[in-house]
Amino acid sequence: MNLKTELVNCVKDLYTLGLNTAISGNHSVRFKRIWMWITPSEVPRYKMRFTDLSRVNIKTKALTGKHKPSREWVMHTKIYENTDANAIVHCHSPYTLGISISSRFEEALEEAKIIVGDPVIIEDVPSGSVELASNISKCFEDNRVRAVIIKNHGVVAIGKNLDKARSVVESLEEWSKVLTVCKIFNTKYK
Repeated sequence: MNLKTELVNCVKDLYTLGLNTAISGNHSVRFKRIWMWITPSEVPRYKMRFTDLSRVNIKTKALTGKHKPSREWVMHTKIYENTDANAIVHCHSPYTLGISISSRFEEALEEAKIIVGDPVIIEDVPSGSVELASNISKCFEDNRVRAVIIKNHGVVAIGKNLDKARSVVESLEEWSKVLTVCKIFNTKYK
């Protein structure tokens, strides 16, 4: 399977899992070290085809494609410039956002912790801004960080490939669901 098809399948799967709405979230994959395919703005996730993806040169910032890339494309290029990641998944995971707004992440699932690493929670700044891109990119300078949670906004996960980045988002959401249930029953996990 080629990278474009893999990316579109991931986008549709994450929509089906409820981690994004029809036009929320953005995902990308790097190829040939200086290029990335990224999801476009305003194309419903459940209808997306590989021909809808936008191509961005990470170094020159040249954009090509029939649609505008996600407004978060600057964040994606900044992360690729400063890490060795080859995939970025940005979702609006509801349980993860709820936990990040209401409290902090406590260690709950050993397996999730292994996959997710040490998630970092940061304050929200305007979507698509250089400031947001810089804040997130700085967090990923620590190799233990595979997920950055932006309060009131979403989750950004990185990986060596799309499967790794996706597994971080999915594991973090599972972790968040367990913490939510613990809070409902006023129980600590440990």
